[in-house]
Amino acid sequence: IWLEHFLGRRRLDPRTPSATILLGPMGAAMGVAIGVAMGAAVGFWSVGPAAGYGNLGASWFHQPQFPGPIGDFSPSERAALRAVDPGVEGGARAVGAADTRFGELVMAHGDEGNPEAFGYVPRADWERRAGVKIIDEDPVSVSGAKVVVTDRGLMPAPLVWTKAAWKLEDRPRRFALLVIEMMEDYRPYLGYLVPSVQPVWREFQARGMPVFYSNWARRPGDGLYGALDRAYGCRGVRAGTNVMYTYQERGIFPMEELMPTREEQEQGHMVRSIHLNKFADLDVYGQSILVEKVRALGVDTIVLTGGGTDACVISTALHAVDAMNLDVVLLTDALGTATPNQKGAMDVLAGLTVQLTSGEFVSYLRQHSGSAAHLLPPATKVA
Repeated sequence: IWLEHFLGRRRLDPRTPSATILLGPMGAAMGVAIGVAMGAAVGFWSVGPAAGYGNLGASWFHQPQFPGPIGDFSPSERAALRAVDPGVEGGARAVGAADTRFGELVMAHGDEGNPEAFGYVPRADWERRAGVKIIDEDPVSVSGAKVVVTDRGLMPAPLVWTKAAWKLEDRPRRFALLVIEMMEDYRPYLGYLVPSVQPVWREFQARGMPVFYSNWARRPGDGLYGALDRAYGCRGVRAGTNVMYTYQERGIFPMEELMPTREEQEQGHMVRSIHLNKFADLDVYGQSILVEKVRALGVDTIVLTGGGTDACVISTALHAVDAMNLDVVLLTDALGTATPNQKGAMDVLAGLTVQLTSGEFVSYLRQHSGSAAHLLPPATKVA
């Protein structure tokens, strides 16, 4: 049936004649490509409705489609997105090198349960997990949503939790390490992470695996102002309490215990950063520094260390997963922040990233050393 959808023998929705797919001689090949793309989309978005409406039955993969400005993408629009979107696996502009043929995985396993990745928070735990006090625990309906009243407003009932579904050992991986803002200006807040970051950093360098670094390069008088400056405000600069800027004379330099090698510097692996999201930092030609290098190296999984977890780390991690087709590993003891938001940020990221300690990750590398079923060398030489 799914092939008939893409070969034009069935309409996507029988109530919408204009939605018929008309494909030429290459219809089968294009149909498979579109099917993979659509499978990934359905696999991601159907969790919520399935939880709310029960089993979707025979339509769980091939749901009715309503192409249009307020509805679904048309087949041609999906094909166009696949060609240009850097976050779509297997696409011409994908940044992460992974191409797992995910649509086929959805078709093969989409009718199975996912208890390791999705579940309901026990009612007795709602207040603790949500950080609220429930005033009235009897659910009421508001515009089709079941909610309870809390001291911070309405809250969905029930609450659900999610966890990243993939594991390191699922497939061969090309890793890159990103050391975020481990710089002298931040030593008072992040220096305690050095003993956890350093073993991972050394392991990557010893194996010839790529390491990237970012240092916060904003100075009060640099003229590079934007919305982030407005968010942090214009005061507190003389006192050094405006966290937007770097203040020490050599504060922008990497901590000496994690200094990039000369070769890494010459290869452009040191990113002087002016954005929380490290993929947003550009070279003088307007190209993302990280994007071009990660793509050239064939990286499919990026390991994050450093800080701050609730600013640069969360911004970079979300962008990598959402828009770069990169799996993300967070090393829990090698990440930190100067605010009380560490746990909250890590909780937010738990649904999208795999979280391990630095020791666990180094053990994984050593356990599978030389195994092409687990570890792949960079696609191009790393100096």
